[in-house]
Amino acid sequence: MNTYELEVRAACPVHDGLIDCYGVTVRSSSMIPIEDIIGFFQPYSQQKIYQEELTAKAATALGAQVELIGIHSGVTVRSVAP
Repeated sequence: MNTYELEVRAACPVHDGLIDCYGVTVRSSSMIPIEDIIGFFQPYSQQKIYQEELTAKAATALGAQVELIGIHSGVTVRSVAP
């Protein structure tokens, strides 16, 4: 099992100009090139998306289990897919 951990930024879909920060963990039984992981998340720094949707899209695109942890209005949200 391989585990990749990184911090990701994505445009908040609710508040214009706000950037959400997420702790991301990607788990896979096979190797995923780091460039593929970074490349998947990079466009979302400018694109509005909800945390739950981003988690599901990342899991599908990377073929791995993906967990995102974010804090929104003081509430910690943990999303895991699949």
